[in-house]
Amino acid sequence: MIRKLIVFVVLLIPSLALAQANRDAIAKQLEANERAINVAVQKGDVAGFKALVADDGFAMDGTGMMPVSGFVKEFAQIKLQTFTIENVKVVFANDSAAVITYRFTAKGSMMGQAMPSPVLASTTYANRGGKWVAIFHQETIPTPPPPAAKK
Repeated sequence: MIRKLIVFVVLLIPSLALAQANRDAIAKQLEANERAINVAVQKGDVAGFKALVADDGFAMDGTGMMPVSGFVKEFAQIKLQTFTIENVKVVFANDSAAVITYRFTAKGSMMGQAMPSPVLASTTYANRGGKWVAIFHQETIPTPPPPAAKK
């Protein structure tokens, strides 16, 4: 019995390490995808954007919800001059779904209005047919903490 347990553990440990290595590689890929999506927006590259974002996806921010099709229609009105993505964290729901969160700082405008910056952003990705695509994106404007209570 102990021998079977030892064999099981010896076989399990490498497969767990391989699974973690695979997730680490996917996390790096998702971060690269987020940067590539923003570069596509910056360049007005609709095809590049749509290659990484699901057609049935949508986004949500302080102005409400917008399907990908609506965002693409507004593409010409988005002027993203500079951006940074930092404090990235990826959490896997399972082998086919993950959420990437980060702080997004940008300079630019959308529909003539200055982009709020910085924002806390998250994108949900799904692995569809072996390809990771963004299916949901949200942005939240951080609020400062309340002042400390007076003593």
